[in-house]
Amino acid sequence: MSPKRPSRVLWWVLGAALVVAWVVMAGRMAPRGAGDLPKPTLQGFGEAAYAWSLRDENGKPVDFGGYRGKVVFLNVWATWCGPCREELPAIANLARNPRLKGVAFLCVAGDEPAAVRRFRAGPGKGMPMTFLVADGLPAPFATDAIPATFVITHDGRIVVAQVGAAQWDDPDVVDRLAKLLERKESNRR
Repeated sequence: MSPKRPSRVLWWVLGAALVVAWVVMAGRMAPRGAGDLPKPTLQGFGEAAYAWSLRDENGKPVDFGGYRGKVVFLNVWATWCGPCREELPAIANLARNPRLKGVAFLCVAGDEPAAVRRFRAGPGKGMPMTFLVADGLPAPFATDAIPATFVITHDGRIVVAQVGAAQWDDPDVVDRLAKLLERKESNRR
């Protein structure tokens, strides 16, 4: 007695299942457009660390302590990181919003200053954020992945901590940052 051969129907079902699995996986791995980024989760934790030396894209030292007392939008990224570069246009749109003139928008990379300069001359041309370079991250900003974004209040509290790319120019984010600026102004009076 010879072994029973699988029917043609079974082969068609297996083939169709493989095609469906491939389509699902390809859809998840395909590059997304800027409008396809998820909304950020607006929650944070802890206190900011201001004892942190940075460099500008020309290698000149920048003291992060100079941002104490300001509302800071801090994005940790890298020039080689696809998701990082994907969310930068949304951050640029956020930084251009007239309601947010008082927010300091900082993009801090772990790259060499020359790599940041090249990015700024190419795809990053015209982006209104301040681009800085760091050799390491203080504990409150250390994460296992990039991009990572933190929003720091004028009194040094981290109120947003997001790991992963997000659609930062979302109206909820604009409103949240505008409220932080209003709170800062009302505390000044």
